[in-house]
Amino acid sequence: MKKKTRLNVQQFDDYLTDGIADAKYDFEKAKLSQDAMLESDADVRYILAQTALQKQKYFFLLRAARQRNVTAKFHQAFIHPEM
Repeated sequence: MKKKTRLNVQQFDDYLTDGIADAKYDFEKAKLSQDAMLESDADVRYILAQTALQKQKYFFLLRAARQRNVTAKFHQAFIHPEM
């Protein structure tokens, strides 16, 4: 039998923080797309569902990081112009 290799804890934490950064980017992108697409003739329910899905992925990863006590500096995915 082949012995299963274990993932290093630090590697997993790095993988988790990278996933959080990617999820935050996807969520911010979905929010901006939602605003733009609501003005078009696209199905509103589909647009809202995709944004909600990205939000849930992002918050799921944040909860996992909180449970593991992972700390990292995250940069802002999008810089919104001041109004």
